[in-house]
Formats: sequence, structure tokens, C-alpha cells
Amino acid sequence: MKRFLSLLVTLLLAFSCALAEEDPVIATVNGEELRYSEYLAIESAYLYQYESAGVDMSNPQNYAYVQDLALTYAIEQILVRQDMHAQGCYDFDEETEAWFAETGKAAYNAALKDVMDALRSPDMSEDEVLFYALAYAQSLGVTEQTYVDYFRDQYASARYHDWLIRDNPVTEADVKAAYDARVAESQALYANDIPGFETAMTNGTEVWYKPAGYRSVLQILLPAQGSTPEERLQSVQPVVDEIQGRLARGESFLDLIAEYGTDANCANEAFLSVGYQVHPDSVVWEDAFVAAVFSPEMAQPGSVSAPFASTLGVHILYYLGDSPAGPVELTQEVYDALYYTLYTERYSEAQAQRITELANAAEIVIY
Repeated sequence: MKRFLSLLVTLLLAFSCALAEEDPVIATVNGEELRYSEYLAIESAYLYQYESAGVDMSNPQNYAYVQDLALTYAIEQILVRQDMHAQGCYDFDEETEAWFAETGKAAYNAALKDVMDALRSPDMSEDEVLFYALAYAQSLGVTEQTYVDYFRDQYASARYHDWLIRDNPVTEADVKAAYDARVAESQALYANDIPGFETAMTNGTEVWYKPAGYRSVLQILLPAQGSTPEERLQSVQPVVDEIQGRLARGESFLDLIAEYGTDANCANEAFLSVGYQVHPDSVVWEDAFVAAVFSPEMAQPGSVSAPFASTLGVHILYYLGDSPAGPVELTQEVYDALYYTLYTERYSEAQAQRITELANAAEIVIY
């Protein structure tokens, strides 16, 4: 084990040294050098992204396109960093710098501990584990300062984004207007289109309005055997009889869910106050499930359905209540998420415009 690790570390260090010796300057941006290693990291990220999307990167034209993207992005990053310094985004006071140092050190030590935990073996002392972990970090070019710089860059970026939209900040009125527009759009799309609403929800599409007519239900789901609904229901009839008897004696449906149910959602306490949302025109539930929710037995909240079988097993439903229609509530969490969306849109647009200005004024030499 020790010999293998020693060989591995030696190879990694040799590779990192070789890369340092063969790391030519491929461009300068206002006199600042862009090294091949910096470009290569960006190119690798783009290659992974396009290959994951199924793009044939053995095609010379596709590869040339990615190279151009990577070089353009690398140059833009330098322009932005230079502008951040020019606008004072890296000018921090002593207290903030001390926080960067403390936080960066803690993050580095935590990462080093993770590497040590991965390397540790019974035949290695703690000093040996630490030696190999440090050597591995060195081979990657990662030091405590790497983490300190990371936190400094994050804070400087936040300052820069604020500076970019200094004349066009996101206000409370902006958030409210964006909320109202999204609600109106969703209401127009889905108020009378239950299949469209449920398809959008299933696909993860942003939906801001819930149509009327939904019921909230809970269930006791019993695993059952058989190829037909009748056979599945018959396979659990003794358990069904027992549950119905206990309900008739006034026992709580929620207590019986905990005792008999196998639906994992119903084990979540928060879910028990919301339940499954079912509409007469629902398309995401089996027909038998929808029919049971709106059966004569389920006349009012607190009602319990007759047992029925589906492909999942045997169900007994509980009518929790009517689910109100209307817009998504503008809670603080929703407000914050919408604010962040608007903020990101604005600084992204402003940054793209700023990069164009910087590039037009820059002295860029590509070797």
C-alpha cells in the first residue's frame, strides 16, 4: 500500500512539475498573461459538457468551436477580474481579510482531513497519512491560500454584481410586479386546463397558479397479491376488515396509517397536513384512484373510501379537505427566490454588456 501511494504521489508530482515547465503563455490581456494550464481547465469543462450532451467531439469542427469558446471565456474572465480590481471590489478591511484567512484555513483543513480519511489504512501511521495527503494536495496545486482566495473571490464577485446594477437595483416593487406577471400567466394557462397543469408540475415547469377543484387525500396503502383487482383485494381482505373495524370504533385514520400503511410519503409528518392533490380531471393518477376520491362515500372532509385495488396495491383513502385554488403564496422564501432570479438576470445582462465594452477597449494578443 505504501509503495503504491509513494509511486502515485511521485507520478502526480512529476506530472505537475512537467505541466509547470511546459505551460506557455497563449495570450495576453492588457499585459496580463493567460497560461495554457488556465485555458486547458476551461476547455476540459466545455468538452465534458458537450460530450455529456452527445456532441461528437472527434469532429474537428466541433472541437474547434469548443476551443474558441474556451479561449473567449478565459479572456473574458481576465477582463472581468481586471475590472473588479479597478472598481475596488477586492479592497477589503483587515477584519474581513482575517475572516477570509480563518475560513479558508478551516475549509482547507476539512478537505485535507477528507483526503486523509480516504488514504488511511491499518499499516500507515498518521504522519504517513498526512505526508501523502499533503503531497496529493501539492500535486493538484491546492494550498490553504487556494481556499482563502476562493472566499475572497466570492465576496469580490458579489460586490461586482452590485456595482454592475448600481443604477438599476432590484426593488420590492420589481419583485411584486414579477410575481403578479407570473401568476397571471399561469392562471391564463392552467385555470381551465387540469392536464396541462399536472403535466407542467410533473415536468418541473414553474407554475404560479393552482386551479380549483382539487381535494387533499391521505391513504393507507397495503401491498397485495394477484393479477386482477379482485384478487388483490381478496389477498388482503382480513387486514382490510381489521382496519375498517377499528375505524368504526373511532380510532384515528392517522394512527392506522402509521400502523398499517406502506406509503413512504405518509411517513412524512409535513405531508400529512397536505396529502395527495386529486382533481376529477387528473391525469397523473390511476382511474380507480380518482374515482375513489370522488366516490359517494367521500362526501365531506373526514370521510373514508371503500377499499379498492390498483396496480400499486389496495388503498383506503381519507378525505383530508378541499385544496384551495389561487396563486402561490408570496412567502418570504418565494420572495427571496424571485428576488435572486431578477437580480441574476440583471447582473448577467449588465455583465455581458460590460464585457463587450472592456473587450473593445482592451489590448488582447493571442499567440
